[in-house]
Amino acid sequence: MLPGLGIFLISFITFFRNIGSYPLRNWDEAWYGEIIKNMASGTYGYMVPFWNGQYYFDKPPLYFWLSLPFFKFSPPPAGGEEWQARIVSATAAAVATLLVYLIGKKLFNPVCGLLSALVFLTLGQVVIRFASGNLDGLLVCLFLSSFYFYLRSNESKLFPALAGISLGLGFLTKGYFLGLFPALLITLYSISTTKKLPKNLILITSSALISSLWWYVLGTIKFGKPFFDWYVLSPGGNLLKLPLSSFSMSYFGDLIRDVGFWWIPIATAAIYVGKNIASKEKKVLVSLVAAVFLFIFPLNFLSEKLRWYNLPAYPLLTIIVGYFASKMIKDYPKITTVLIAIVTIAQIYNVIRIENIFPDRSKVGADLGKHAASLIQQEDTVILDDHDFTSFLYYSDHKKVFMVQKNGGKAGEWWILDYTNLPQFVKTQSKTWIITPDPNNLPRDLKNPKTEATFNGYTFISFTADTI
Repeated sequence: MLPGLGIFLISFITFFRNIGSYPLRNWDEAWYGEIIKNMASGTYGYMVPFWNGQYYFDKPPLYFWLSLPFFKFSPPPAGGEEWQARIVSATAAAVATLLVYLIGKKLFNPVCGLLSALVFLTLGQVVIRFASGNLDGLLVCLFLSSFYFYLRSNESKLFPALAGISLGLGFLTKGYFLGLFPALLITLYSISTTKKLPKNLILITSSALISSLWWYVLGTIKFGKPFFDWYVLSPGGNLLKLPLSSFSMSYFGDLIRDVGFWWIPIATAAIYVGKNIASKEKKVLVSLVAAVFLFIFPLNFLSEKLRWYNLPAYPLLTIIVGYFASKMIKDYPKITTVLIAIVTIAQIYNVIRIENIFPDRSKVGADLGKHAASLIQQEDTVILDDHDFTSFLYYSDHKKVFMVQKNGGKAGEWWILDYTNLPQFVKTQSKTWIITPDPNNLPRDLKNPKTEATFNGYTFISFTADTI
């Protein structure tokens, strides 16, 4: 009881310590914040996301629903405050850390659970991603909940039902394709340890369907074929159109980088433990290793290489590390404790290094958005000459913002305009503002520009249709 409480408090502090200290980040965090803000307005409904001027079929709405009360009853001021968008993710991350401990303890021993939680908190991407308003923390929490409840399914029929409900809620977080990962893990674990399919499979499956299918049915009734095509027929988000030409081993590279210095105790313990692994423990390890591999390997075929896609597999990897470290600490407590302390410090440095690989520009967009909110009327059209624009949209408090780039956007990216089409587009608007770091980027056909302001290296230029 006390170790679990301590882990939860430490993880709570870890994920909440900076919850309101920096702007919502491009892309996803500010994007989701805008969706939640629109839902909270009560104007656009709750079934699917409404973003930047229209309904946008992307992720299912569970995270947005859970965040909704914090926007509804403690609404952020125009262009302000961030904790409302992050509180669900940070809370789920703290619970996920506790679940890592409980699963490690259940599968192996309490020391494994403690060390697994420590490793989890010091893996690359985990804290920075789960402490922000993204879907990953909630998804991982639901995945771990499903597996943990399954591990307790012999105690009561309630637990397989809860495992199924957690599985179904995962479908409502990032879709059923990714959401099936706990089912894969449960199946691998059951086959590896008992050579049978999971017990209570019908109860788990029916609970998952009951907790999620209703949304797919109601969404199809309300929005028709576009909803069905996206959420049911394209659960992978069209990221597997060209799997062979998209293949690379980049996700395994991300895995090696994020685990970082924890490879040292893994390698040391694997050599030391060797053949001394008990048969039952070996079967559990095989299922965990297989689940990690079967999750990460297919990611390499995706056309989009986003490094955080690995995250759902990381808790399982931390339990593997925790197991080997617990075996070493049992026989060599002093040496192993010193090694773990050194690795933890080195890994914290590694985490900071990883976070700084891609400098965040969200403060630029947030500050521009706040300035735009004080300068531009709601009815005016706004175009931002910058690809990182979701923070700008959130903080500008405008309902719709366009961006501009060479050759325009891909199919479905209605918000991206082509530079060459700007003059024609501006003629169709009563008043248009273009915010650009370099006015020379704009076509010369845009006549009679009026420079309204400059701010942080960007120029605010207005055009009216009758002067173009």
